[in-house]
Amino acid sequence: MDRRRFLGLTAGTGIALAGCTADEGVEGVKPAENDTDAEGEPPADDSEGKKPEPEGGDGHPYTHYDLDVRDERPGGHPVWIDRNGRIYGRSGPRVLVSDDWWETTETLYSFEEEGTKEEYVQMVVVPDSGRVIAATGGRGTVGGKIHLIDEDFEGSEALYQFEYGRMSNEFGHAVHEDIVVISTYGLSDFDANRHANEVILSTDGGRSFELVLEPELVTEDAANHHVHDVEYDPYAERIWVAVGDHGNSQIYWSDDLGDSWEELDERGRVTMITQIAAFENCVAFGTDGVPEGIIRWERKGPDDAPNGVGDLVRPHVEIVTDPDDDVMELYARRRWHVREDDGRELCLMPFGYSTMHETAADSVVLASVDGDEWYELHRTETREILLSNVMGPLSMDGDRRTLVSDSFQAEGYQIDATVPKFWD
Repeated sequence: MDRRRFLGLTAGTGIALAGCTADEGVEGVKPAENDTDAEGEPPADDSEGKKPEPEGGDGHPYTHYDLDVRDERPGGHPVWIDRNGRIYGRSGPRVLVSDDWWETTETLYSFEEEGTKEEYVQMVVVPDSGRVIAATGGRGTVGGKIHLIDEDFEGSEALYQFEYGRMSNEFGHAVHEDIVVISTYGLSDFDANRHANEVILSTDGGRSFELVLEPELVTEDAANHHVHDVEYDPYAERIWVAVGDHGNSQIYWSDDLGDSWEELDERGRVTMITQIAAFENCVAFGTDGVPEGIIRWERKGPDDAPNGVGDLVRPHVEIVTDPDDDVMELYARRRWHVREDDGRELCLMPFGYSTMHETAADSVVLASVDGDEWYELHRTETREILLSNVMGPLSMDGDRRTLVSDSFQAEGYQIDATVPKFWD
């Protein structure tokens, strides 16, 4: 979008949110005591089976806007859905596809001829161009590769190889029209000076990639020096990058497609984040630490930029976790963002429990249409399921079907559901 159109669109867009008060006609909310039916009589008490009144606000997500779950099932690792509703997944060296929302799959392409486990598929991305981009390898000392699969699916071309690390299916990629931003991820090897700290960019729908950012190491007194997430912000024509951990943490942005970069603040002053979601009037950051939830920066226009960590509200929305724990129980995983042509937008962001915390078990799905008010749509309270990404819905209208997936653990798990219309 032309940046000059930003202010005009902002002034003309207004979305009223359900759940702000108890008398807005929200499904599942009991009528007030003085409500009457069409005959002038008090309504019958038919509250049995209804959901309780929405709770939340004041810095917490609204609740009781639950996903309408069609099915929950184990089986495999879906990682992407294209604009036509075809779902792509991974299994060893194979790229899988499904045209029935992952009920059945078939092999689209295999890297088996390469002959090593380093060619195991990590992630698949299909931008609007329809090109199928597959990331393989990167779990050892050799960096992962980014491949472009041929249109006839008979061969592939290696477009880029990271120095170290791999592409993650949990975070570190963003797509908007012909823009594709990808980063590498992995645990640092400080002794060998190996760090997963590369960000690459395609401006031709995935036909080619170039390195645009490689942040320098600041301190080894941290768990890692690697990239957590990237985002392309169409409202400012800006690339955002979040880097961790701790003393190496930083938020970068570029308004010239990676030719130059700005930094939010001194390294280490920035809270660790693992998700960046650019809304029209703000940027929401999903946290990688306590308190768990959303950090928010409110922007005034397309050329606005944050001036230090003091411009960020932390926390803006805090997820309810065990109040007796002061360690990270869950952190933000891969979001799904719908931007409609009429200015509406919807973002779903899962938070999966941290496997480093032995008693953590919750996974939570948050959603927002403006980056300001957030709604808890689903909570899974078991270590058997670690929600790590969301695929769909393709639109805010229609059936709003989504697949919330555990594509992190060995067996995988999927929740096939409908996103409720929690907005007016």
